[in-house]
Amino acid sequence: MIQKKRLYQILLPVWILAAVLCLNGCSKAPINDKLEGMWKLESFTTLDDGTGHRCERIYYSITRQVVEVAEKQGENGYGAFIGRLEYLDDDAVAMSEFKVRAATSDSKKDATDEQMKPFGMDNAGYTLFRIQKLTGKELVLESNYATLTFRKF
Repeated sequence: MIQKKRLYQILLPVWILAAVLCLNGCSKAPINDKLEGMWKLESFTTLDDGTGHRCERIYYSITRQVVEVAEKQGENGYGAFIGRLEYLDDDAVAMSEFKVRAATSDSKKDATDEQMKPFGMDNAGYTLFRIQKLTGKELVLESNYATLTFRKF
């Protein structure tokens, strides 16, 4: 019985140390601290006609390799969509494969190109954005469709 108690005294600190190391190793750090977070879409300008569009209650939530675009408590009924975010290089990202958010509709329903237009995108399948400006408080993205201006929320 004394040997068993001694074995527990030796193994307990080893197990605690192993658990702490495993938990720390599983944390998901941001890929880009400045880009990831919650952004409010202030406006976007479509490039082909130069028309400016003021946005009300449109938000982008960027976390690692996922992006959610949504109208939060808005009156227009634009909805919420989840898509993939891909870091291409230091000044470019791609957003693609948007789906209607599960809490708002059927979870496997693809978003349409028309549903993405209020969010400054004309393609639910794949949109390449060049990062024109990125500070801790401001973000400007430009695609072949529009220039989007955000502020950190």
